[in-house]
Amino acid sequence: MRLKRKHYHYLILLVLLAAAALGIWLAGRRVRVSCADQMQEAAALHRQVVAAVKEERLRRGYELVPEDTLQIGLMGEHITAITTSLGAMEAKRTAQIPDFAALCVRLFHEAGVQEGDRVGACFSGSFPGLDLAVLCAAEVMHLDIVYFCTLGSSNYGANLPGYVMPEMVQTAVNAGLLSVMPSTVSMGGSGDRGSNMQGYALEETEEIDEMIARLEREGIPLSAHPDFAENIAVHMDLLGDIKAFVNVGGNILGLGNEDVSLGYGQGLLKPADPVIKESSGLVERYLSLGVPVIHLLNIKQLCAETGVPYDPVSVPADGTSAVYYSRNYAKPAIIAVGAAAVHLERAVEVERAVVAEIAPVRRVTPDAALDAQGRVRAEAPAHGGRGREVNVALDDVVGVGGDVDMGSSGLVGHVGEAAAECDAVERELGGDEVD
Repeated sequence: MRLKRKHYHYLILLVLLAAAALGIWLAGRRVRVSCADQMQEAAALHRQVVAAVKEERLRRGYELVPEDTLQIGLMGEHITAITTSLGAMEAKRTAQIPDFAALCVRLFHEAGVQEGDRVGACFSGSFPGLDLAVLCAAEVMHLDIVYFCTLGSSNYGANLPGYVMPEMVQTAVNAGLLSVMPSTVSMGGSGDRGSNMQGYALEETEEIDEMIARLEREGIPLSAHPDFAENIAVHMDLLGDIKAFVNVGGNILGLGNEDVSLGYGQGLLKPADPVIKESSGLVERYLSLGVPVIHLLNIKQLCAETGVPYDPVSVPADGTSAVYYSRNYAKPAIIAVGAAAVHLERAVEVERAVVAEIAPVRRVTPDAALDAQGRVRAEAPAHGGRGREVNVALDDVVGVGGDVDMGSSGLVGHVGEAAAECDAVERELGGDEVD
């Protein structure tokens, strides 16, 4: 079926709008965000912290794993006694790079956090690079950060029983690079008691027992609250009045017993008003209180949304990744394209509304259309271009070859328009309405 002339106009306008939108995007200026210098400072600090952690790791006898192709030094092993769950190797490799410290600075700024503000965080041992990134961001922004971390970890996280996440922080604190130790440390994993750790599952707990005893000697005692509601309440009291909350990884305190928080996305979460239940974790609870929540999980999607490279072949130089930049666009051009898009949308809506009103009640036969067509042709000189347009529409109806039921045919829109034109022309010519 032929497109009517006005349909060609719509199509052309649509193509022009798409071309204009592409042109605006390509012409947008790539500029460094206002906090880029501070982001770069956090990334540099992250490099120093990770270098100190790597040195201590090697001193304790843990060689770098082959999967750590970037040779950064934060990746654990595939399976150890304190491994709790599966984890994506590529995500763990990516989460080591210093761009995440830069990202945390940017997210804090986007959340409205300012120097001296108190922020809270819940760290999983699954992503030591992200945990340290948050701490580096807080350090350069001079934030009052209160946080807790877990010992359990998924594959390739901080799952070396002889060198766990709070000890990595202690290394950086002793080196004068970071200033805040965790307020509490828990086992993590199932029930936040580590019951799904491989060592417990296989009844080979020697490494776990040695880890717990060592942490106590180092002044890092474990907290244990078997009741989930009590566990949540204790940790919310520890955090106090905070300006933002950060959750790293998939620990039970952050996500809750039902993992509902996974559906909220990643990065700086949009405001929400979730229904709080006993099973709700800290992400949902702080969202319900109107506190900005930064969720560092779903690494591949997080990278796609923020400009951090995913699983790069080499560590990006500080300040070069897309996370440091935004695009500025010419506002007049954006307004013009937006106005044209609105105009096109309204025109299409009006046309559909007219057709929808006609379609259920009109029935046009080719014979009736042919008769009207003959009269339009006879009067075409008097009606100018409109007569020719109606003639084309009627020609399409004649070509249908049978009765056309507007309410059920796939030709509703096209034939309905022709029917409307028939009625209008017949009224102008003084004849009877087309049946």
